[in-house]
Amino acid sequence: MVAVAIVTSRLGVLVGRCRDGNPPWTFPGGKMEPCESPVDAAVRETLEETGLQIRATGIVGNRVHPMTGVLMVYVAAEPAAEPDVVADGSGELAEVRWVSLAAAEALMEEMSGDVRKYLALVLGG
Repeated sequence: MVAVAIVTSRLGVLVGRCRDGNPPWTFPGGKMEPCESPVDAAVRETLEETGLQIRATGIVGNRVHPMTGVLMVYVAAEPAAEPDVVADGSGELAEVRWVSLAAAEALMEEMSGDVRKYLALVLGG
């Protein structure tokens, strides 16, 4: 199972460009460790991948990813502090940035319907 953080702020939604290009762009996240909740995994993975401390606010939804067959759990989150500076913390991501809903949709065509709805509600659009 994979936990994915949908981190939003006044700057937009947090996305990262993968070094290996597979997929090209993604939300922070990764495999859950044994006995780890989706919330804990999303918080841990976001810190490891971006250097940003986040606070989970709920579960957006889940789905079996259409390309990988892996169960994905989408966790709503916000920065624990001012979100202006985000640095790649682990080398897993080539670039990290805040983008609008329209930009996120353009970068990630396979975005979950639940995530699209959540982002439209939170970010507008």
